[in-house]
Amino acid sequence: MIGAAAALFLVIFWLQPLAAVPALERLTPNVVYRIRTSLPLVALSFDDGPHPVFTPQVLDILGRHDAQATFFLIGDRALRHPELVARIKAAGHEVANHYFWNGPALGHSDAEFVRNLEETENAIGPLGAPKLFRPPGGVARSRQLRLARSRGYTCVLGCAYPNDPMRPPVWYIRWLIEKNLAPGTIVILHDGISDPSRSIEALPHILATGRGRGLRFVSIGELARAKP
Repeated sequence: MIGAAAALFLVIFWLQPLAAVPALERLTPNVVYRIRTSLPLVALSFDDGPHPVFTPQVLDILGRHDAQATFFLIGDRALRHPELVARIKAAGHEVANHYFWNGPALGHSDAEFVRNLEETENAIGPLGAPKLFRPPGGVARSRQLRLARSRGYTCVLGCAYPNDPMRPPVWYIRWLIEKNLAPGTIVILHDGISDPSRSIEALPHILATGRGRGLRFVSIGELARAKP
């Protein structure tokens, strides 16, 4: 029999009820999980790109559904695919900082951490306001978050994340996100993992479901700027 703490973790990890978000906000007040708003807006975000095969597929789907998103880009990959960074921007989407390498930042010194932030920003080009940062793996030390804030960054995670790098079934990806679609929700998906095909398959239905509820999919920056 699992303990109460482990059971609570499993509920939050796999079910991600929106009711759990206030507790996360209290525990980590310097991390954004959602935007409090009554406007019918939901923010989409995609991590670990750009990818030469999968990012264009995501962009095509977003274009067909008139949806906007935030792409948290890895600096090294942005340098290797500048044409995709340009395409993301040309389509009106937002680019944001997801560190320079696709690996944990926890063991990096302050100087290494700042260098990775700055090199990524140089690779992806000027960032809008607010400047957004999502630490690799969604994990960073408190001091690293303070360093990011001192350079004008807001740390953003989300409140609808189907853990798609673990390759859950398409039905779970759809269910987890669609049940949490509400004004101010921030959705996390991946376009730069080795196989995001299930997320890409789920995406059109998610977008159609949100539209059917009267919601509009926007970037995180637009959501933050639009809050009443």
